Amino acid sequence: MSRREEVIVAATELFARDGFHAVGMRAIAEAVGIRGSSLYHYFPSKLDLLHAIALDSTRAFIETQLPSVEAFPSYADRIRQLIQAHVLYFHVHRQEEAVGLRELQELRENAPARYAEIQAIRRSYQDALERMIVAGMAAGEFECEDAHLAALAVLGLVNSVNDWFRVTGHYTIDHVAVSYAQIGVGGILGGR
Repeated sequence: MSRREEVIVAATELFARDGFHAVGMRAIAEAVGIRGSSLYHYFPSKLDLLHAIALDSTRAFIETQLPSVEAFPSYADRIRQLIQAHVLYFHVHRQEEAVGLRELQELRENAPARYAEIQAIRRSYQDALERMIVAGMAAGEFECEDAHLAALAVLGLVNSVNDWFRVTGHYTIDHVAVSYAQIGVGGILGGR
């Protein structure tokens, strides 16, 4: 792991535990084991660090998962796979997601261009999902009426998992991922 990655991991843990405003750059540097002045070599400000956390976790998922589903023969299979991957990825990266989502307002208010960059990436994922739904509707695989609303419903479904899922609960994350894929394709999209 590079030093930059170590800084991101430490900052993510601290921001998740204590909140963005409560954590200083010195605390992040101490968590990584470097001098405070050295931290500024990697990130000139705490806002730069927050941007990196949100951007890296968002981009990493989209850049790996969207191309990987193209190999599946049907749109229903592609979306099932995407839903499962989404649930599993953001479970593993729940701290990054929590920090990125909770603190997006900070970027929106203090770094609007950076906020817009992250939102554009998130929208590209939503748009790709919507295009798959439209193509699946045209191919007769889905029976939903509004691809845009269906895409929003699927995203709402999968994005809610980290709000309620607990490792010590009744379900495993793998079971949730498979079940949500079935609910998304069969229930929301009316797929077979």
